[in-house]
Amino acid sequence: MHFTKREVFSIFLLLIIGLLALGAWQAFFGAMANPGISDIWQPMLWFALLAACFFLGAVVWTNRSFSIAGAALVFLPGLLFLYSWEYAVAGAASAGLIFLSSLHIARESEERLRFHFFKNVRAGQFLFVLGFSLLLSGGYFVFLQDASWEELVPRFRIGEEMTVVIFKAASVVNPSFASLSEGDVTVDEFLLSLEKRKGQDASEQALPQAAPGMNALDLGLLFDARQEQVAQALFLQAGREQIATLTGRPVAGEEKISDVLSLALQTKLIALLSGGKAAQHIPSQAIPFFLSLLLFLTLLTFVSLVAPLCILVAHGIFRLALWLGWLRLDTASVQQEKLAA
Repeated sequence: MHFTKREVFSIFLLLIIGLLALGAWQAFFGAMANPGISDIWQPMLWFALLAACFFLGAVVWTNRSFSIAGAALVFLPGLLFLYSWEYAVAGAASAGLIFLSSLHIARESEERLRFHFFKNVRAGQFLFVLGFSLLLSGGYFVFLQDASWEELVPRFRIGEEMTVVIFKAASVVNPSFASLSEGDVTVDEFLLSLEKRKGQDASEQALPQAAPGMNALDLGLLFDARQEQVAQALFLQAGREQIATLTGRPVAGEEKISDVLSLALQTKLIALLSGGKAAQHIPSQAIPFFLSLLLFLTLLTFVSLVAPLCILVAHGIFRLALWLGWLRLDTASVQQEKLAA
């Protein structure tokens, strides 16, 4: 059986898509097991390359069997990590949307008089983004549905930007919070600033008056420097203990106050949502569903912004394939239907 260069290239793309999907899902579930901003970039890179290869394949594939195989290969490797009917249903629905996106791209390529890679792929971009977002959020839901509150706590992490906003809003009521949104203020520095402010207010209200015959030196002897240091140490210790009670962990005093207070807000949020039983497993799917819905809406926006970059990468690979002779553009005579003059 003789294969054309385009068919060979199409089969090669299917193999690449399968390998990229396997690596992407492995990186995705690895990032989900260890949630953190730095862990997100690796699966994002894998999925971006996967999207670029799929966009290229949607233009190159000669028949629907290639499109069906390409759409299936996007979600099938996830079954190696998740044995769940929920993921299978979400994956099948997502594969259907991704398959429809490839049909839109192929139809645009056939009906357009002049071949334009970017415009052809943009015709199916939305359906691909929708299916891709549904696929990842579905896998995320299945991954979290049996999670405990200890595993869900890091996923309610309050980011640094949100912490700054909270502190700026709090500074309107209490000006002492204004410094928290600026620089790296530690716990001890924040407590000392509160003590200093309190001391200034107290000194303004009850400033000791010098008795007759006492000079400034005699007045200074009233204050014992050693006792002041002890009082300051006790004040810091009491402040650390209060903050530790809020965060649920020991506080040494060298931590950034913004990080510590954001952790305290996070802990209180979890305690509120869990009804004070954060150590127990979730009896319902409400919280995993909420987190998955939030991820879906986030991906829908983010992937829509990243998709044009993936199309540009696919276009670059397409131009390289033309230059190497793997693909070839040709002209053909077509009949165009239009209104008579």
